[in-house]
Amino acid sequence: REATHLVALPAGEAAMLVVPTCDVTLHWVACPGMTVRQGAAAAPLLALESSIGPADALHAAIRAAEDPEEPHIVAVTSRDAMEKWIAWCEEAGVPNAAIVPAAMLLPPPEEGFVGGRIGDEDVLRGPDCAFAAHEAHAPMIVGEAPVGVLRAPEVERLLVAALGEPPLDLRQGLFAHRRGQSIDPAWLKRVGVLAGGVALGSLLIALVTIARFHIEASSLDARTVALASAQVPNAIDAADADARLSALLARRGATGGMTGTVAAVMTAMRAAPGVSMRSLAQMADGSLRVQLASARAEDINTVLIALQNAGWRVAANGVQQQSAQTIADITVASS
Repeated sequence: REATHLVALPAGEAAMLVVPTCDVTLHWVACPGMTVRQGAAAAPLLALESSIGPADALHAAIRAAEDPEEPHIVAVTSRDAMEKWIAWCEEAGVPNAAIVPAAMLLPPPEEGFVGGRIGDEDVLRGPDCAFAAHEAHAPMIVGEAPVGVLRAPEVERLLVAALGEPPLDLRQGLFAHRRGQSIDPAWLKRVGVLAGGVALGSLLIALVTIARFHIEASSLDARTVALASAQVPNAIDAADADARLSALLARRGATGGMTGTVAAVMTAMRAAPGVSMRSLAQMADGSLRVQLASARAEDINTVLIALQNAGWRVAANGVQQQSAQTIADITVASS
């Protein structure tokens, strides 16, 4: 940053932080018998189990194999190191920079080792291992195996290629990239149009429902006036018909209207406990239509006689037998 005087990278440009080999341990973990996806899930756990230190203080990132028979490469480092590297990237103005272990930048050789200088350290990579050349155990690992050395231009070419496609980015899991999501004005406009359409549709549904209820209520009022016209022919509307019928029943009635008629029926039913009432309806002329049921027809007759003795006019509309019960439809009106 000091050399370029950049505060942040231009839009669309990529950045990469290469971290020392000694701070990251690479594991080649084979998962035979598993699919690639299963192995990629299991390999980091196996690598953490074989690492030094508690698992909750370590961070594992994986480069999954393409073939289920090939080993997965898992990089293990400490969470403290990851937090330090991410803070450095943010301070340097490259918060979304990839974090790549230096050893992963070298291509894997088919045999022996390949070496190159990356930053301030010399790195060696074999088919299934990678380490810094200055480490004490490096000569023992290399032994008599051939070592191919990459020159600076070749290493630089590998670095540039890794910018576009990092071979293993440590920013995974808890340390994955946090990209801010900007709101697309076109998307926001579509959402507004859809919301307006939903609101308009809801309003139309409500208006149609209200109109349907109004039509049904008007039809019911007309039927009410038509039914009441036999007794109150001058009724203007349903409310007027109801008021006129109530007044007519009150004039007829020492019987107390519908309430008095129902009370009389219930009183008469006390004389025959086996009788039950199945339905009840008030007719337009003020009479009461009742459906009585009993296991014995004699009990229903007892109720009818009790009503007649109390001064009520009783008419039988029909009698039928259902299963073991006798059903009688009767009309009760004041005398």
